[in-house]
Amino acid sequence: MKVMKKIIHIMTAAFLFAGLAGCTPKEEALVVADLRYRVADSYELDAISPKPFTIDVKSSQPWSVLSEHPEWCMIEQEEGEAVEEALVHKGEGETTTLTVQYYDNNQLDDRIDYISITSLNNRGKRVKVFQKGIAYLNIPEEEMEFMLPKAENESEFHVYSNQHWSAKVLPKDDFGNPVSWLTISEQTGENDGVVKLHAINNPKEKRYALVAVYDRHGEERAIIKYTQDGVQLDIDTEEIRAGFDQASTSIDVVSNTRWVVEGDGADWYTIVNPDNTGEVPLVINFTVNSGEVLRKSTILIKTIPSEEGEYVAEKEIAIKQGYKTETVRKDAGDLLEWGDGDWTNQPVYTAGEGLYFKAKCRIHNSSMPFGTYTFRWKDMKDGGRVRHWFCFDDGVELKVDPRIVKGYVSFDFNADSGGKKPSVSAFTADMTKPVEVTYKFEPSGSKYCRVTYLINGAEAGYFDSSASLMSTITWGTKINMYLGVDLESNYTDGSAVLEWYEFTPAVLWDE
Repeated sequence: MKVMKKIIHIMTAAFLFAGLAGCTPKEEALVVADLRYRVADSYELDAISPKPFTIDVKSSQPWSVLSEHPEWCMIEQEEGEAVEEALVHKGEGETTTLTVQYYDNNQLDDRIDYISITSLNNRGKRVKVFQKGIAYLNIPEEEMEFMLPKAENESEFHVYSNQHWSAKVLPKDDFGNPVSWLTISEQTGENDGVVKLHAINNPKEKRYALVAVYDRHGEERAIIKYTQDGVQLDIDTEEIRAGFDQASTSIDVVSNTRWVVEGDGADWYTIVNPDNTGEVPLVINFTVNSGEVLRKSTILIKTIPSEEGEYVAEKEIAIKQGYKTETVRKDAGDLLEWGDGDWTNQPVYTAGEGLYFKAKCRIHNSSMPFGTYTFRWKDMKDGGRVRHWFCFDDGVELKVDPRIVKGYVSFDFNADSGGKKPSVSAFTADMTKPVEVTYKFEPSGSKYCRVTYLINGAEAGYFDSSASLMSTITWGTKINMYLGVDLESNYTDGSAVLEWYEFTPAVLWDE
């Protein structure tokens, strides 16, 4: 923990107007407190036998360390005397180390306290202390997932708790399908208990359900997964989108029986493996779409009964193949139509040369469509850092920065939604020569997109937006785009020229 410093000034002035009191204004002496302390911003403590922590404090004025709930804790020394100001300022003089010990929290609920470190009646720091309560609610790990037989059956799981709790079958499963085949006999309980469930006979496809367990406050504490056996036919997408010159694609199919694929007779694709058993990727080859319109077709995947009367599961998949789109190169001067950024400088255009960005200059367009973008930068000067920011909802940002001084292009990601970030390694480039940065936004599955980065035509990396961190980047989302030049750390000058940019529009998928 770092030593923190707080200088507190209190100035008061009392004035009596000459016309009223017959005296001149007088200002009181300035009182200064040099308050220093060593303590964490917050602490999390166990309910029973919580570990003590210490606070180091020193001040040039009398100080205090007080709890908002003194009945919960014992502070070894709540007040202290001043230390000579010159010593405090130089980091010398006696420091008081006091111990804070919280008592056991025998209540079910957690509790929160705040400890204030003050001098001259002004707060130097407010420390949050979170102490757990003794409430618990646990489900045995081996009872967090169940596989049920096809026939009507009963099942149960145990709840170990010291509080009131409840359980219910969620209305939909992980795939969004309604659940009506699984019911709970007793939905509430107190302390330790057993939840009993009834599943009706399943003559059809394998099905799924989720059971949630809640604590006394209605907060979800556990999700138990249920699967009832049946005919299985699961696919990872209901729509395929292929590029105009894409050679092939595959679909993950999971089944517990034999399954076949039927097409609608279209001659622009071929089903490589139409007859399979079990978990096998379905492979489809395409011919090049030389036309100017979208190709569309459907295929049907269905199970083959192993015995007469067995249920047949079917899944339909739409297949779409895009058409070739033309790349349009635009002069950098066209970018002057974009809105100004919020940085100090503005770009300057010179015909035949491009758009000059002096460091701390950027422009902005909030409604850029999906497709492929290429930006050609030249005359990049030391100290500058070219910025490409593609921004989306929920704080999701894709950043590609040619680092002029460092000689490479960096790839960074931001997102407020949490989850794992994509990983794209830095790409080395000769910044003394023009550098072309390309973003390719291509469809992935029926909802997401694949983002590929190219530097001077060479692939530098890619990621799929279905990754949890980037899941808000769905196909067709408008791009909030920033372009500009910033400064590297410890530099005061830098610049770059955007010579031109290209855009290849995305295919319209008839959504």
